[in-house]
Amino acid sequence: MQQGIHVNGWRLNVKEKTFQVIVSVLIIVLSIYIASKCIDTIVKDKAKENINEAAVQTANFLVGEIIENTSILTQYMIYMENHGDLSEEMKKQILESVVTEYINGSEYSYDTNDPGYKQVVQLIYDKVNATEQPETTQLETVEETTTQPQTKVEEAKKELVPIPEMTGTKYTKDNLGSFKKVIERFYTVTAATTIRESDMPLDKALSEKFKIKGNNKKPQILIYHTHSMEAFSNSNSEDKNTTIIGVGNRLEKVLSKQFGYNVIHDKTTYDIVNGVLDRNEAYTQSEKGVKKILKDNPSISLVLDIHRDGVNDNTHLVTEINGKPTAKIMFLNGMSRFKESGDISYLHNDYLFENLALTLQMKLAAEAYYPDFTRRNYINAYEYNLGVCRQCMLIEIGAQTNTYQEAVNAAEPLAVLIDKVMRGE
Repeated sequence: MQQGIHVNGWRLNVKEKTFQVIVSVLIIVLSIYIASKCIDTIVKDKAKENINEAAVQTANFLVGEIIENTSILTQYMIYMENHGDLSEEMKKQILESVVTEYINGSEYSYDTNDPGYKQVVQLIYDKVNATEQPETTQLETVEETTTQPQTKVEEAKKELVPIPEMTGTKYTKDNLGSFKKVIERFYTVTAATTIRESDMPLDKALSEKFKIKGNNKKPQILIYHTHSMEAFSNSNSEDKNTTIIGVGNRLEKVLSKQFGYNVIHDKTTYDIVNGVLDRNEAYTQSEKGVKKILKDNPSISLVLDIHRDGVNDNTHLVTEINGKPTAKIMFLNGMSRFKESGDISYLHNDYLFENLALTLQMKLAAEAYYPDFTRRNYINAYEYNLGVCRQCMLIEIGAQTNTYQEAVNAAEPLAVLIDKVMRGE
């Protein structure tokens, strides 16, 4: 017979009562525990969110400060450009050391030993690399099998090349001297041709205005290579990007990424004709190709034919710019004129004066900002397709005795000079 307590006719078992009390207590305790854990999780998530937000703000602040106050981040990006084979982890380690060096040398007291510092570096890394990918489209050239990238940049992305201070001589009409003195000081004129003062009146040449027209929604600059097979002392015969083509790549990149121009780089092999290297016929081929590109892209207002020169094997055309061995460059003009027989009628150039004025201004800008960078401007008899537009230049970057890297380095100050002259500085 079960024992129990009778209350108002109800019988309550003692063991059942005890069990119910225990269960109730456990439910209350468990509810309190779950509630506390939920609150703790919410608090931690909120704290983590605040930490993330603070890290983002700190990263943005540091990037802004580094870009504004020092060239150290620029040096990092240039180093990355030249060492593309590094692993992502190694790139982050290098960036962390760069940022740490900046912080330790600055007036800011950020604790780089803080566990959250890795997150700050990661955010800076993401921010830096977000600017690395240019928007490109494809351009069909006269060779149906060759398509070339067109770099379109909404705005200048980053500084790849330091902007120089004026360390040389700034020439004006007051200190430049006479036409004869200018030719003697800055030009080499071959025995095959002549240049007259009427071809390039100095006052008019110095005041002639050059600029890139329009905005970068459409192509503005064309880079091409009449002699695309020209190589350097250490070029890889299996890799065209170690030839003059690679120099054009670097020039395109600085003009587009740093200065914001919309650039077409035509990599068509114009100097291979019927399977054979032919550098004379190459001018006929490149003229056809360039005219087609200009017809398809009438917004282009600057055309650059990038070559490398051929010199005596004992000649090494090198200087130092921004701490790097840099090939010297030369601007070439064709007069469409023989010294003895006169003008070459079938090579008439409507833009002879403008071509001469542009390369004179480029030469003088180099004398002001990179005094040892350029050789004498070179004057020869032929036209060299310089009559395709008003703003057209043939530029020799280094020679066969230069290394590929010396030539690539030269593309950087060349881009700076182009921008300065096009903006009238």
